[in-house]
Amino acid sequence: MIKKENSVKTNQSIYYAEDNSQYIIKNVPDFGILKSLGIIKNASVQKVYTHRLGGPVLVKVGSSEIAIGKDIAEKIMVGGK
Repeated sequence: MIKKENSVKTNQSIYYAEDNSQYIIKNVPDFGILKSLGIIKNASVQKVYTHRLGGPVLVKVGSSEIAIGKDIAEKIMVGGK
């Protein structure tokens, strides 16, 4: 699988961002569990896939793959490098 580097100019929700693309987290809600998983501001993250019908988003942070529910994923803002 080829990782694409996304050229997003403005912040957008990771939920609606393009699959299989690399992003930088620009803003993240203050939930302790996200911080403990490495989902923090300025972290590099790969959006792997959004499941259909409002399902979770699968992201990769470092070597870990994490599923994030739609409600929280919509609040995580990302941009290009």
